[in-house]
Amino acid sequence: MTGSIDAAVARIRAWGEARDWRGYDPYDALNSPAAPVLTLGRPLGRRLLTQAVKHSPFNLRPLLGIQPDWNAKAVALVASGYARLAAAGDATARKAATRWLDWLAARGPGWGYNFPVQTRFFSYDAEAPNTIATSFAAHALLDGFVLLDLERLGPEVESACDFLVQTMLTSDAEHGTFFRYVPGENDLVHNANLLAGSVLVRASRVLEQPQLLERARSAVLTSLAAQRADGSWPYAASLGRGWVDNFHTAYVLESLALCASSIPEARDALDSGVDYWEHELFLPDGTPKYAPDHVLPVDAHCYASAIDAWLALAPWRTAALERAERTSALLVTRMLDPAGYVHFQQQRFWTNRVPYVRWTTAPSFKALSGLVLARSSGDVSPREEESDACLD
Repeated sequence: MTGSIDAAVARIRAWGEARDWRGYDPYDALNSPAAPVLTLGRPLGRRLLTQAVKHSPFNLRPLLGIQPDWNAKAVALVASGYARLAAAGDATARKAATRWLDWLAARGPGWGYNFPVQTRFFSYDAEAPNTIATSFAAHALLDGFVLLDLERLGPEVESACDFLVQTMLTSDAEHGTFFRYVPGENDLVHNANLLAGSVLVRASRVLEQPQLLERARSAVLTSLAAQRADGSWPYAASLGRGWVDNFHTAYVLESLALCASSIPEARDALDSGVDYWEHELFLPDGTPKYAPDHVLPVDAHCYASAIDAWLALAPWRTAALERAERTSALLVTRMLDPAGYVHFQQQRFWTNRVPYVRWTTAPSFKALSGLVLARSSGDVSPREEESDACLD
């Protein structure tokens, strides 16, 4: 399978570079110039338009005047992918990694999406910083620092950590300390909280700043306390947001894998969480289910997130690299288009082949590049020195 993974990475890279990594997103409907009229300016209308465009079997964006564009999270994924390829010995990838890392640095220290968002629970403007995009951007900068020896990115990482602590870290009597998803919205969303925590934990090791670990620990413990008896985590703490799905669980587990060497309390939670994830959110052949009670839609984001989670879990699970290999093979066989982009979702009778960057193609590029690096180095975890920063 080595050759096919390498060929898949090359094919995805060529497709992305031909478009300079600009693209569409499943949730970009509100970028349409017609959105104010089509939605009547109402939250329900905004939600309905977003979902209609997302679920259409045809790409309606050209008709709606929506232009392909850069997205900060997508760029972060791409930058990490190039950094991994460069570390694996691809001399041409270093220049590309540096370009996109500089792109991120110029737009930080808080990053958001290039489209307005309207959900059942809250809304926020295009480019408004959120914890998810910021965490992925910070991890990309850390990849540049660690894998490419770009020490000049150290201050950018520090600024991202400062932003997360000063803007996103909050506490309340019900939950304790946690990183919120967006400023002003204080619901505890566990994958966002742990992604931010993993940034600070990783930065504490890389930059040798133990105070970052101190700030992260209480937030990580908040989500550890919310783990259910079966090993799962609800998406969020508030009423009506207790669902479980594959890719958010993968974010949680990848984040805990990055934290576990510094926060020992995470280790038991990680073990039971991985057991739940593997047993309840995958079919026997390795196909990622969307949720515990249903397989469909089979979503490329679940494949890519699972690959990255398995790679991060390699220090803790002996079978993790084999699982990453198996998931990668399924992704390439089932979801990679001959043109080089990654399909969105497989439904029972049809496949949504709309090309997306942030949701499908960039995550797959990063994940498969991580497998290339793991094979070349014999070590799937980032080459980071373990400092003495460990809170027992």
